[in-house]
Amino acid sequence: MAQAKGASANKVPEIRTGDTVVVLHGKDAGKRGKVEKVLRNLGSKHKAAGAWRGASSRPLAILISGVNLAKRHQKARPHMSQNTQSMAQQSGIIDKPMPIDVSNVMIVCPRCDRITRVKHERLGSGQSVRVCGHCREQLEASA
Repeated sequence: MAQAKGASANKVPEIRTGDTVVVLHGKDAGKRGKVEKVLRNLGSKHKAAGAWRGASSRPLAILISGVNLAKRHQKARPHMSQNTQSMAQQSGIIDKPMPIDVSNVMIVCPRCDRITRVKHERLGSGQSVRVCGHCREQLEASA
């Protein structure tokens, strides 16, 4: 199957779990947070994306702790055990982080503490690493 234009099969992902990012657009613009989860294109599992498209390893959205929260009204559900019935799920109004598109966030360099574009460089061993566009230091996710 042909790959998308400009996409490489072994490209280093630009945003990883544990990275600190800043939201650029939307109601939470300017807020910082750590990436909890990276949501990727699952291909034909979701019909909204189109079954004709191939699966991609490029991230589509990310979950950031404390950013883009939605109120979830949740009902308590009983958890059945041997002889007793205990409440396993908390009831009430719960804050749930919702996904943000990757194009609306930018990585913060842990060394120079500036928002930056991610550059890619090759080490002497041939391994590709992510580096800060300003200070050229290696970006490491603190997950």
